[in-house]
Amino acid sequence: MTLPPATRPFLLVSALALAAAAPALGQTEEGLARAATTVEEAMTGEMPYYPVDGAEMAEEMAAPEADDTAEAEAAPDLPGAEAAAAAVVEAMTGEPVVMTLGETASDEAAASEEAEAQTAAEEAARIAAEEEAARIAAEEEAARIAAEEEVARIAAEEEAARIAAEEEAARIAAEEAAAAQALLDACMDTAGEPSAEIAETEAAQREIFQGLAAAQRDCIAAAEALPEEGGPLFHLATIAQVTGEHRQAVRLYERSAEAGVGAAYSRLGDYYLLGIRPIDEDVDRAVEYYRQAVDLGDTEAMVTLAQMHRLGRGVPRDGDEMLRLLEMATEAGYHRARTALLDIYLTGDDVPAGTTAQLPDASRAVPILTELAREGDVSAALRLAQLYDRGAPGIEPDPQRRYGWVGFAAENGAPEAIAARAFLLEQGIGTERDPILAAAEYVRALETGEVDPVTMRGTVNGRTPPWDRETALEFQRILQARDLYDGALDAMVGPGTLAGARALAGQ
Repeated sequence: MTLPPATRPFLLVSALALAAAAPALGQTEEGLARAATTVEEAMTGEMPYYPVDGAEMAEEMAAPEADDTAEAEAAPDLPGAEAAAAAVVEAMTGEPVVMTLGETASDEAAASEEAEAQTAAEEAARIAAEEEAARIAAEEEAARIAAEEEVARIAAEEEAARIAAEEEAARIAAEEAAAAQALLDACMDTAGEPSAEIAETEAAQREIFQGLAAAQRDCIAAAEALPEEGGPLFHLATIAQVTGEHRQAVRLYERSAEAGVGAAYSRLGDYYLLGIRPIDEDVDRAVEYYRQAVDLGDTEAMVTLAQMHRLGRGVPRDGDEMLRLLEMATEAGYHRARTALLDIYLTGDDVPAGTTAQLPDASRAVPILTELAREGDVSAALRLAQLYDRGAPGIEPDPQRRYGWVGFAAENGAPEAIAARAFLLEQGIGTERDPILAAAEYVRALETGEVDPVTMRGTVNGRTPPWDRETALEFQRILQARDLYDGALDAMVGPGTLAGARALAGQ
């Protein structure tokens, strides 16, 4: 323990007190404790400072007074006490030690400087250690950041590579999809949409076959590229059917039907209804296929199933269901349905018993005929004219409407309609009488070469009336002007006038 500077002058006195006490206490644990207590008392008391001659003090201690001797004799025998006293005496028999205040301050300053130097060295060592630790930490942090940056760089390169691979895959897929779509479009544009409808004319049927032949290559490629598309499969099945490859046709129709093509179900129904080899007849299965086709909007299946309900083949005989199916197909514009429905409305023939509709009913035929006429069907317009001429169940005669539909057909180039309008103008039926225009229309009808001059005029109440005089006279004038008639202008349409009319018609 380092003593404070103020207490250091008392060190010698305390040592002497300890030396004096040691012989009495002995070198036991108890003696040493008591000696320490004596030293502490000597150091903490108010004791003046005296310079001491060590040799003199030693002699005094070596020759104790009688009282001290007696006390020593009376003291208990403590082993080691004499050795301890001898050691203290020996330590104190050197040169007299005198400690001055100046020396003490100098020693304290030196000790302080040494302590400060040691503290500074320790602080420098601490700072150096901290700087070294900071350097190591900085190097470790830099290494960590560099590792993280390397990991990020690698991850970024891998992500860039992944994105590039995905983009390339997407590009290739898009190109393949575009190529497949182009094949599909080429197939469908050339062959048309899948349809089980029967062509209205032979020319229309030939056109369908020509389209299939032209589209065959594209349809094969489209079916390979897009096997889930039913359109190309349907067309390939139809080609196989036309060429007599019925097994192949059935397989392809089945695949097309699975893809949701209603016309394919309709064609499969035909195979089972008619028992076309290799398929055996199975009316129940045919009905099932037709119903699936109807649900998908196939008009041919609607007509076929309607006829089956009319006949009661494979299904109950049901006039209302027959009419419902035919009306659905007619609204979709299928010519076979309209023809069948018109016949039922106008005649009421072959309608199953128990049908709730009151048939025949010509009024229900008028909307269909009107739609057909406006689509350019001249025969529909002439049929409307006949209905308004004679009347029919649900329709009263109407001369104005009759003239309107005859004129409509005439404007669309129908020779018989041109002649019919001439007759109405001649007789003033449904319009004002106009002999000059009537004669001109007769001539125009004959010029088509498709009208017989003897039968080109119409009837009134079932009879062909005599020529109107003014109309006949104008007709003769036109023939004469064309050097086709050289007889009298007498308004008598006889053999000479008819001969000129035949010549005009190229007969």
